[in-house]
Amino acid sequence: MSYTGSKAQSGRGSALSIGGVTGSTGTETFTLVGEIKTSGISGAQWGTDDVTNFQSNADQEFITTIRNNGSLRLDGNRVSTDAGQVAVEAAFASGSKYDFKLVLPLALGQTTTGDTYTFSALVESRDFTVDVSKAISWSVTLKVSGPVTLTTGS
Repeated sequence: MSYTGSKAQSGRGSALSIGGVTGSTGTETFTLVGEIKTSGISGAQWGTDDVTNFQSNADQEFITTIRNNGSLRLDGNRVSTDAGQVAVEAAFASGSKYDFKLVLPLALGQTTTGDTYTFSALVESRDFTVDVSKAISWSVTLKVSGPVTLTTGS
């Protein structure tokens, strides 16, 4: 098959939503966090332990131990009346883990929903910047706690 062009997709149309406190009972409702400009998971990695021993033939050996699923940094426009931003601020104030859902736009071959990542996270930090020549910006870091589940879109 010959190359017909990139199948990469734009982030335009992505949506991050916040649910309830992780482990809450009942039907969970997710609230869209508005006006996010950039997001993405970074820092995900496996922990390792050196298991080199006398029989290792001068080669270091490692095993994987525990996985760190990283953090998400959200950057966007601060909107004090946005229900999602208000919920993230409340999650930060509480120090509790909350459920989150990141839905990507439709990829090639998808017609109903894009790929969806679901995870629990602590709102680890929150900042905003005020500059007279720019919109007030809002930044949040979500520290993932536990697994990140990918559901492929359809």
